[in-house]
This record gives sequence, structure tokens and C-alpha cells, in this order.
Amino acid sequence: MFIGKKQLSFAGALMALLFTSAIHAGVKLESELTQEKLAQPGEHYRGTLVLRNTGATMAEAKVYQTDYSFASDGSNAYGAPGRLPRSNAKWISLSRELVQIPPSGTERLDFEVKVPADKGLSGTYWSMVMIEPITEASAEAAEPLPERTTRLTQVVRYGVQIVTHLGKTGEAGLVFTNPQIVKENGQRLFTIDVENTGQRWLSPGLSLELYNQSGAPVGKFEGPAKRLYPATSARFQMDLGEVPDGKYLGLVVADGTGDNLFGANVELEIE
Repeated sequence: MFIGKKQLSFAGALMALLFTSAIHAGVKLESELTQEKLAQPGEHYRGTLVLRNTGATMAEAKVYQTDYSFASDGSNAYGAPGRLPRSNAKWISLSRELVQIPPSGTERLDFEVKVPADKGLSGTYWSMVMIEPITEASAEAAEPLPERTTRLTQVVRYGVQIVTHLGKTGEAGLVFTNPQIVKENGQRLFTIDVENTGQRWLSPGLSLELYNQSGAPVGKFEGPAKRLYPATSARFQMDLGEVPDGKYLGLVVADGTGDNLFGANVELEIE
């Protein structure tokens, strides 16, 4: 996951942006953005993230932790580590908080996860490790500015999700809300919000089976799967194509949820 962060200023804005963008190209994360592991209470495990410097000078990146959540309205939250009920941030130890990468070289960032020996734990726990390049325009490296001037920089971070599943434990649950028809870029889309009310992550793909008022099938429409952590939600959408205007009955079905079956009946009017 790439995450942008801006520090606003007024002097030399365009130059700072161009300079910073060029520097960011020197630090590249070569590991997967999701580090997922099945574990048991009391178990310890280790992982490694690999950073590559594609530039010709020494590169540095700072490393820190956050919690992570998101909602169907498109919002994302990167809160203080360990605050969310299912955060595993306090289980994680990082080998260092500053990584120096030689020109055209790589460097390892190791981490260890110590799962508490609590038999009451179940389901999925997660948090995020942020890797943020330190540039000459960043707050850590920049020279003090003259009085009455400020600096504009744009920072691109890597957000690595560290996910711990406690075996295959934890209940699964999905809730469907806010079904509607929207028009976007000339398309008619069926949208619906889905919240994970269970204890473990799910990656459901949704389908809509559409029927006319007489009960005759009109078509089946599908959308891409999305990952949902417990207590997070996302908005799913499906292109309805050339379905004629009218009133319809629909059955929304979530696939990719293992042995669990989730669905909802909807009534739609297409205009």
C-alpha cells in the first residue's frame, strides 16, 4: 500500500515537489505489502522486509508502526499503534527504526511477532509497518528555512500490513447495507456496503442475481473481491450493463467466505 503525506508550505513549492519526487524513486520495497501468518497463542515468528536503493547515493528510510482501518465511505485511518481492539502492533518488535541503504544495494528490515499466550484470542489481528524515505526536503534532513518562509514536500510511504491469524478460529459475519443504483461515467452501477461483523478477515466477491417482477431471471452481475478486516467495511459495485429500466428483485450473494454463506434480498428500480 502506497500512502501519500503532505507538508504544506508556500515558498519554492513546485521545486520542492519535483525534487522530492525524484528522490523517492531511489527507495523501493521488494517484499509483499501484506505479511500474513497463521499462528497459535504463545507462538513467536519472524519476518523480513527487503528495501532496495535504486539511486546512486546513500538512501535512508524511517520505520514506524500504526494501526489501520477503513470504511465504506472511502476513509482510511492510520491511528496510534495498539489502540484498535484487534491490533497486533504491541506484539511486533522491529529490528530498527532507521534503515540506511547503500547505492544500488539492498537492506533487510527484520521483525518479530510474539503472540500472547492468551487462549481467549481468536480470529485475525493486524496492524501496519510504515516505511518512509527520508529525503533532503523532509523534516528530518532539511536545513532551517529563512524567516517567514515555509516548505512544501510530498512524501510517499510504503504501508506493510502485518496480519496474524489465530489458526482458523473466529466467527465470520457480514452485514449488507445501503443498496442503491448510481450513474457514473455513463454506466449504471449497483452499489452496496458490506461490513465485516465477525472476528476474522474475509475477502468476499459479490454477485447480484436480478429478477423481474414476475420472478423471471434477468441476469447475474459480479464485482471484484475486497479484503475486509473485522469491524471494517467497503463499498462493492457491479455494472448492470444494458438492463432495461424498471423495478427488479435482487439476491446479493457473497462468495469466497469459506463454508459460510452470506446474502441479502434487495428491491431495485432502474431508471
